[in-house]
Amino acid sequence: MILRPLEPPPANPGEWSSAWPVVERLQQATHDRCWMITQPSHAALASSFAECISAPQFPRPDRAMLRAIALHDAGWGALDAQAVQKSRAKAAYRPESFVALPVGRLVDVWKDSIETAQATGAAGGYAVSRHFSRIAGHRAEGGKDSAPDRRSLEAFAAAEAARRNKLTEQQPLPVVELDRLTDLLQFCDLLSLYVCCGARESVVFPEYCGVEVRAGIEAGGLRLTPQIIPGGAHFMVAALRHPAEKDLSSQEMVVKVL
Repeated sequence: MILRPLEPPPANPGEWSSAWPVVERLQQATHDRCWMITQPSHAALASSFAECISAPQFPRPDRAMLRAIALHDAGWGALDAQAVQKSRAKAAYRPESFVALPVGRLVDVWKDSIETAQATGAAGGYAVSRHFSRIAGHRAEGGKDSAPDRRSLEAFAAAEAARRNKLTEQQPLPVVELDRLTDLLQFCDLLSLYVCCGARESVVFPEYCGVEVRAGIEAGGLRLTPQIIPGGAHFMVAALRHPAEKDLSSQEMVVKVL
């Protein structure tokens, strides 16, 4: 689950922050009252972003790859459904963000997500596997997890490398192009997280496909520099209010690109 404060924190005009730490900080905060956005909903938004990117440096995903991106967090479905049930059953429930999931369960979610994405085709399975393997490697190198958790992350990465060797042979794209599609997935994933979490800071994304994108939330919508998504594009993501109120339990949040 992605948690979004009902009242987002104020922006810091003129300051630029790295995108992931901004998302992580908001997700590590505790929220008695917030919007909840499921991981599958966030993933669908990421796929919509990927479909609309017009910058020539990024690869053009086919329909199967867009479907894989839309399903790349499918493994969270059952956990998010349980969280929604608890939210609706008792107002005192405090929802937890996806960043709070222990490593053992996180690895299982990643595996389920990869299996689901792989059903769209070998290329989609490769990209989602590579996506989570990069996250696992980065986390293992961070030194914040216990030794057993680091071993679990390393074992996951090794098993996924073997999976990708097989998937590479089952489709025609070269590995360099598959990795470019993974870059597309990772950028759109992080952009969707940034939008969903309600951040107001202006952020800088890691360089993907040779492009360093900056993003900021303005009064009229989302500003991207360079303009990799055409201005005027609209996107929507479903959000559930916690705790639900009699006249407001959910809403569609609209994102307009400036």
